Amino acid sequence: MKTHAGPDNKGSHKFRGLAPLLLAIVLVAAACSGTSSTTTATGQTGGSPATTASGGTDTLVATTSPNESAGTDSSGTTTTLAPDIAALGTGCSADLSAAAQNNAQGEEEFGLTEETIIARVDAVESLIACCATNAGFEYSPVDYATVRKAMDSNSKPSGLTGDEFRAQFGYGITTLYAGAGSQAVIGTGQQNIRYRDSLSPTDRVAFERTLFGDNPEATFAVSLDDENFAATGGCTKFAVAQVFTPDQLGASFVNYQNAAGVSIDQDPRIIAARKDWATCMRADGYSYNNTSEIDADLATRLNGITGGVDPATLSGEAQAALTQLQGEEIAIAATDKKCAVQFVDDIQLKVEAELLGPGANK
Repeated sequence: MKTHAGPDNKGSHKFRGLAPLLLAIVLVAAACSGTSSTTTATGQTGGSPATTASGGTDTLVATTSPNESAGTDSSGTTTTLAPDIAALGTGCSADLSAAAQNNAQGEEEFGLTEETIIARVDAVESLIACCATNAGFEYSPVDYATVRKAMDSNSKPSGLTGDEFRAQFGYGITTLYAGAGSQAVIGTGQQNIRYRDSLSPTDRVAFERTLFGDNPEATFAVSLDDENFAATGGCTKFAVAQVFTPDQLGASFVNYQNAAGVSIDQDPRIIAARKDWATCMRADGYSYNNTSEIDADLATRLNGITGGVDPATLSGEAQAALTQLQGEEIAIAATDKKCAVQFVDDIQLKVEAELLGPGANK
């Protein structure tokens, strides 16, 4: 997973607090079917996106509204979903296995056991497939091995130190967007990538928005690895909302290996250090309160330029805008590192060592 030099990503824990992005979801009315060991759904299988006389996809584009409908997670707790996202999953439901519902403490993502993660991956992928069928698309559920390969992949070029990577690629959000070896591509699976590539440019954009909403890099594998589903959209958001608990769906979930680590973010020294970091960032012209806001800003601006299409196909003004954004990302990352070194890193290491023990920073 990508890490920042800034105050939200240090030490032995994972923390990814991406702010929720506005979700533009492509809806195509259709029925759904398909069964698996973990999900049940009824309706019609197959199909393809309805097309207009001009050859484009006949879709209804809806955006998130304050009026939300409720979905229920495996624990029975109500989770709110925007109506457009809930509609995508009509007829798709999860009959979770005992392993999927097990919240026993483990060492995998969200502090769960490997058995639970495997079961939840199966459930989520089956729900995504059903949901995609609702929209008239094909989607082949990805197995755990593929998802784990994506989660374990190192998306940055080999042979580079952290400083070298930062100087060339910043955070890798706009500069390494959806490359052939990226987590997003690996985690989607080769069969789904081939299907996506077989679609027309218009349908390809509709397919990606159906699966991911506004952020095509917020795939299930990437978001599970980040332990943060806040940026997910479309069928992915619908699916994870049925399988993971509300606290695991939010942007502020923190999984510390040691329970005492929950106190890190609440430590007055950390709070003060992060305020100093934000002041330092603003002095260089960047108005961010934390690195989560950097992620969300860059991802939103990237999508505004690409519209979900492959950046390699951009030309003219769009390509120039992308190049400018990539340069800004590298500059932001440099300032982030400078401010973190000046105000955060030493304090973060000290607090983690105190609260998590002397081996926390190894």
